[in-house]
Amino acid sequence: MKQQVRHINYQVTVIILILMGFLSCNKDTITTNNNNTDTKVVVKTTTNTSGDTTIYSIGSLLVTATRTSPCYPSTEIFTFKADISGITDAATINWYFGDGHIATGASVQHGYDNAAPFVVQIDVKNSKGVIINSATFPLKAWGQQLKPIAIFSAKNDFPNNLNYVTFNSASSVNHGSIVSFHWDWGDATVSNTADALTRHGFPQSTKDVTYTVKLTITTDAGCTADTSLTVWVPGAYAITGDFGVNQLNACYNESFSFTAQATSVPGGSVYWWHWSDGTHDDSGYNAQHTFAYMNDYDVIMYIKLNGRTIYTTHKTINAKGPNPKPKASFYFTWVNEYATDVLVSFNSQSTVDHGAIDGLYWDFTNGKADTNFDSFTETRYTRGNPGTGTTDYKVRLIVTGNGCADTAYKTVTIPSQ
Repeated sequence: MKQQVRHINYQVTVIILILMGFLSCNKDTITTNNNNTDTKVVVKTTTNTSGDTTIYSIGSLLVTATRTSPCYPSTEIFTFKADISGITDAATINWYFGDGHIATGASVQHGYDNAAPFVVQIDVKNSKGVIINSATFPLKAWGQQLKPIAIFSAKNDFPNNLNYVTFNSASSVNHGSIVSFHWDWGDATVSNTADALTRHGFPQSTKDVTYTVKLTITTDAGCTADTSLTVWVPGAYAITGDFGVNQLNACYNESFSFTAQATSVPGGSVYWWHWSDGTHDDSGYNAQHTFAYMNDYDVIMYIKLNGRTIYTTHKTINAKGPNPKPKASFYFTWVNEYATDVLVSFNSQSTVDHGAIDGLYWDFTNGKADTNFDSFTETRYTRGNPGTGTTDYKVRLIVTGNGCADTAYKTVTIPSQ
């Protein structure tokens, strides 16, 4: 039965061993301070699927420590056996496990609650209860039922290189630490890393490829766990070209027709059009659209394959709106009548729904015209000889704007002298 005791000799020995750097378990030969006076301790460890066995040869004392696997669902249990056949008058063996527990017997078992390095002390007593041999040796406990959990995520951090993927492990273990990450990328390559974050470049392909990436983690106690994640790597397509634009009815109920002109587009692709005017996108190799307002619009054609955009191109479209044509209108006023001529003034009332009027051309049909973009203008009409009656002049106003034109007419009647 285990008992909790304080053992002064054992504590002193632990302090000495720590100062001597004795707690490393990776040496084949170590030195311990015991009743055999700095005896060389020969260590030999063998490992199998159920655990490992370490044999300590300490002077005339032979100790075998067998450890079961600490990996879940197994529980780490140490079995210690002491061979005292080489010690004269040996009768009793006391074990001090370094965590405050002790046991008695040639063969004992012990399990450590915490993962830590410990120093085990053995006291061999004779039939009178006198210690005739004492030895210490180090061991590393991993704790009970180590259960590593493998988990990771994938993310495309490089939009210009979708084959280059970032992987981040969020794996954990309840005792100890993870010392190795083994990645099977699913593309016939593998990697071993010591860091949880890594990146991998998958082979470029003209088709979308799905890879099953498997992560296997290993803890410092040798426990392993694995998990897999499906990673979709998009294909790379050498698409070129843009689209053609045809303006229809430029000066009345304007609309545009669009035709895709891209090349090397893979089969099954879908063409989409974004009009940049707040309306919904349209799909199709050909599309037609009417803009509600005069403006410059960045029209984008994008191509999708399996729901992913694989190509985009754009053009600026100068839209005039549904009614860009100006409306020509004017009136005239009889200013003064002279003996041989009449002075008449003309005033434009022309309008345009969108944009601005950029030209006014007056043809007075009296051999004179006004091309100075005047909205108000005057001209003199010569009166006919007496008795010739009246003369009609059909005045014409041409208004331009938004690349469109409109004409208004009015007749001016001039009396003879």
